[in-house]
Amino acid sequence: MRIRRLRSSIRFKLTVATLVPLVSAITVCWLLGVSLITTRFYTQAQQTVETNLYSAREILLGETARLSDIIRLTGQTAELSLAMDANAKTSQSPPLQLILHNERLSFLTMVDRYGFVRYRAGNPGVTGDSKQKEKLIADALKGVVASGIMLLSSEQAARENPQLPQLINIPTRQTPHARPYSRQAENRGMFLVAAAPVMAHDGSVAGVLYGGVLMNGDNRLVDRISKVVFQHGENLEPGHTTGTATLFLDDIRIATTVLDSSGQRAIGSMMSADVYDQISRGQKWVGKAFVLDHQNIAAYVPLRDYRGSVVGALYVGVPEQPYRQLRFQINLLFSGVLIFVTLIGVGLSAWFSRRLSLPVKALEEEVRRIAAGEKLPDISVDSNDEIASLADEFNIMKHRLAEREQENLTLNRTLEEKVLKRTRQLEETSQELLNAQKELAQAERLAGIGMLASGVAHEINNPLAIIRGNAELLQLAVNKDEPEPDELETILRQVGRIERIVRNLRSFSRGGLQLVSRFSLAQVLDDILDQIGHQIPLEQYRIVRDYRDEGDFEIEGDEDQLRQVFTNLVLNGLQSMPAGGVLTLGITRNDSERNVSVKIADSGSGIPADLLEKLFTPFFTTKPGGTGLGLAVSYGIVKDHGGEIRVTSQEGLGSVFTVELPPWQDEAR
Repeated sequence: MRIRRLRSSIRFKLTVATLVPLVSAITVCWLLGVSLITTRFYTQAQQTVETNLYSAREILLGETARLSDIIRLTGQTAELSLAMDANAKTSQSPPLQLILHNERLSFLTMVDRYGFVRYRAGNPGVTGDSKQKEKLIADALKGVVASGIMLLSSEQAARENPQLPQLINIPTRQTPHARPYSRQAENRGMFLVAAAPVMAHDGSVAGVLYGGVLMNGDNRLVDRISKVVFQHGENLEPGHTTGTATLFLDDIRIATTVLDSSGQRAIGSMMSADVYDQISRGQKWVGKAFVLDHQNIAAYVPLRDYRGSVVGALYVGVPEQPYRQLRFQINLLFSGVLIFVTLIGVGLSAWFSRRLSLPVKALEEEVRRIAAGEKLPDISVDSNDEIASLADEFNIMKHRLAEREQENLTLNRTLEEKVLKRTRQLEETSQELLNAQKELAQAERLAGIGMLASGVAHEINNPLAIIRGNAELLQLAVNKDEPEPDELETILRQVGRIERIVRNLRSFSRGGLQLVSRFSLAQVLDDILDQIGHQIPLEQYRIVRDYRDEGDFEIEGDEDQLRQVFTNLVLNGLQSMPAGGVLTLGITRNDSERNVSVKIADSGSGIPADLLEKLFTPFFTTKPGGTGLGLAVSYGIVKDHGGEIRVTSQEGLGSVFTVELPPWQDEAR
C-alpha cells in the first residue's frame, strides 16, 4: 500500500523556515539567560554571605578584644598589685566584684605567680586550686595578655561561679538532616576568656588575672551580628527572612537568631550532618545548607579553643526562598520579554510568508483553471522576482500550447487519410519483409559456414607454413650445378595453390570485400525496425528510438554488413523477451575518442554471468535451434570495421549490447 504524502502549503513552509531559526535562537538565549541568572544569583548570594561571615567573625574578635582590654586594665590597678603582694589568701578585693558585675562577666579570678588561685570574684570561698596546666594561664605568667575560647565542664564552671551550671545546661533537640546525637543535654560551656599578668612594684609578674563570658544562651553576640550585618533590630519576630546568625558548640546551637516553627529561638537544635563533617575537619563551608528544615545560603567558619582544637562554629546565612522568588521573578520577566519577542517574530513571519505566498497562490489558481480548460488572460504577478519570471514563462508556455493545439486540429483532419495510406504501404512492404526474412536466415547460415571456413583455413594454414618452410630448405640445399628435382618444384607449386585456396576461404569467412560508403546510422536502424515487425510481431513490445533528437550520425563502412550486425542484435533483444517488453535503441558520440556508439538494450531475462564470455564464440548459442554463429559473425564484422562490441547484463533486468564504430574507415585502418 502506497502511503500518500501530506501536502503542505508554501506559506506554511515559509513560516516554519522563518520560525525554526528564530525559536531555536530564542530558546538558546532563554536557556543561557536562565543559567546565567541562576548562577549569578547564587554566586552573588554566596559572596555576600561569605562577606557577612567575615564581618561576624570580626565582631566576635572584637568581643574577645574588649574582654582582653577589661582584664588587662583591671590587672594594672594598684589595688590588685598590693593584694598580690600582701600574701593574704582570703582578703577580698572589692574592685574585682564590682568589675564582675559592671562588665557582666561570668567569672573573674586571680592567680598568684605559682599558678594557685588566690581569689575568685564569682566564688570567693573556693581558693587554692592550681591552674598551672592551663595554657592560657601559663602564657599570661610569661608576661603577655592571652585571650580566646575555652570549654568548661559544669564542675569547672561551678568552681568559678556556682550560678554557671544552670546557665550552661542546654537541652538538645532532634533536628532534621542532623547527625544522630545520643545526649539529652549539653552540659559544657563555651566561654570567651582572657588572661593578663599582674605586675609587682619591681616589674616582675606577681600573678595573673583571668576572666570569661559564658556564650551558652547569651544571644547578645548573635543579636549584635544580626543588627550589624543584616540591619534588623534585636527583637526577633517570627517569619523574619533578612538573615540569621548562630554560635555552635560542636554542632549544637548555644546562641542563635534562628527561629523555630513556634517563633522561639532554636537553641539546642543541631547543625546539618554534611556541614558538621566539613567543620569538624577545620574547613570552612560556603553554600547551600539546611538550617532546621529550611534550606539557606549559609557560611560557617570553625571556632578553635585556645589550644587550637575545633570546638564549634560561627554561622551566618540567609533563607534561600527570597532568592528563589527573586530569581523566579527575574526569570519570569526575562521569559516574558523573550515570549513577547517571539510573538512579534511569529507575527512578522506570518506577514512575510503571506506576502510571499500570495503570488504563488495566485499562480497556482491560474494554472489550475487553465488545466481545467478555461480560457483566461495571461497571468499577472505584481512582483519583481523569480515568481514573476515563472509567471512569464508559464504565459509563453500557454501560448505555445494553444498554437500546438491548433496544429493538432489541423493534423487530425488528415489522420484518417494517413492511416489508410500507411496501411497500403504496410501491405506492400509485408511481402518485401518476408523476402528479407528469408535473406536474413540465409545470411545467418552463410555466416556460420564462413566461420567454419575461417576455422578450417586457420587450421590448414599452420601445417601449410611448415611444408613451405621445409620445401624451401630443400630447395636451398640443392647444388647450383645440379638440376632442381621435379618433385620439389611440384611441392612448391601445390603449396602455392593451397595458399590461394586458404586465402579464398578467409575471404569467404569475412563475407567478401567491404563495399565502403558513407551512410546514416539512424536511417539504418529505422529501416531495420520498420522491417523487423514482419519477422516478429511487435504488438507486445514497446520500441524506444532514443536517437531521433540527437541529430544524424553518419559513418563510413559496409552498410550491408553493419545492417546484418544491428539486425542480429535487434532480433536477439526481441527474442529475449518472449512475454513482451521494452527495446531501446540509442546513438551517442564519444567526444573523447570520436567514436560513435550504438546501444541496444532489452528488458528481458538477462544473461548469466558465467555465459557472458562465451557469447561471441562460434557455435555457442543460448537459443533453442540457434546456430551459434550470429554474434560471432557480428563480432568479426565489427572488428573488420575497426570497432568493438560489448555486452553488459544482469539476470532478471535485461541486457545492453554496445557497438562502437569509428566515423572514418581510414582512421580504423
